[in-house]
Amino acid sequence: MEQVGSPEQVLADATIKEDRVRAFLKREGLDAVVLGRQDNFAWLTAGGDNRVVTTSEMGFGYLVVTQDRKWLVSHSMDGQRFIEEQVPGQGYELVTSYWHQASPEQKALKLTRGMAVGADFALEGARLYGPELVDLHYPLTDLEIERCRWIGGTAHRILTQVAHDLQPGMTEQEVAARLLYEYALAGMTIDVLIVGFDRRIMDYRHPMPTENTLKRYALLHPAARRWGLHANVTRLVHFGEPPSNTRRAMDGVATIGAHVAAMLAPGMPFADILTEQIRLYRVLGYSGEWIYHFQGGITGYTLADPTRCRDPEARVVERQAYDYFITITAAKFEEFMLLTENGIEFASMGPGWPVRTVETPNGEIDVPDVLIR
Repeated sequence: MEQVGSPEQVLADATIKEDRVRAFLKREGLDAVVLGRQDNFAWLTAGGDNRVVTTSEMGFGYLVVTQDRKWLVSHSMDGQRFIEEQVPGQGYELVTSYWHQASPEQKALKLTRGMAVGADFALEGARLYGPELVDLHYPLTDLEIERCRWIGGTAHRILTQVAHDLQPGMTEQEVAARLLYEYALAGMTIDVLIVGFDRRIMDYRHPMPTENTLKRYALLHPAARRWGLHANVTRLVHFGEPPSNTRRAMDGVATIGAHVAAMLAPGMPFADILTEQIRLYRVLGYSGEWIYHFQGGITGYTLADPTRCRDPEARVVERQAYDYFITITAAKFEEFMLLTENGIEFASMGPGWPVRTVETPNGEIDVPDVLIR
């Protein structure tokens, strides 16, 4: 399984995160923070994984950090594995208990007794933090940018291969199984898997896979994760030229998606991007369509956070990752985008997929087109 980042790079990256956490403690007047969510665990440990139950936001290992100490708290059944395989060399003190003795939460409370504590979940006596901790995830580090590019490129490669292997008569479940298999071989998991064919693309924004068989039109959307980082990508495939109303919807989402990408620059208010999206929906003849689905925002360790587009204070940050889901009945645009010192880049684009060029007020942008088979 391909790795991105040497052990030395991972340790250096984890140190950067610890410095951010300790600066956060000082800023918030806290003595300690307890992190148990999968996303924050992966971020702080530079790609570590505290999952056992994959469908839960919470993991089975908790990180407790103060200004001068750090512990990894878990049940005894997982503690040594976490230390050896998920945070090797990072210097965490392991604190465990047998399942019948105490919970990790109880152990964390004991370690922090008498302290001012923050947590990323509801912990007795602790201040609850959410978006404030997500803000610490940015700017993305050099290692994270490299990993995002790998994840985006791998997602592109898999989706391109699966799209070219599609045949009429396949079921949505068959194609979903193929995607799960290919992503697993690459060491990735899928948090959301949408596969819809033909009429179900018209009827539903989230056509989850069923026994429905492919006739002419397929929408593929895996939200993939590795090292805790996500790449949420949608691809459209059509056998033969699409009907005019479908083609017009495809053109519409690509146009709006390109305009959003062109607007992503440091300091840009997310609310201004949403305002422009709504205007474009109206200009293109789809005035009401924006209300039927989230319009997008940041991604990374967080699967997706579309709430910032309604926060007038939220601003785009350099070295941030984005997931905008532009939907019009019959079509969708969604790419894994990164904003770096060199501007916006589509980490999920690559060879083997058709591209269209869209003119925007900020210049031309190349975006993926529908694959005609």
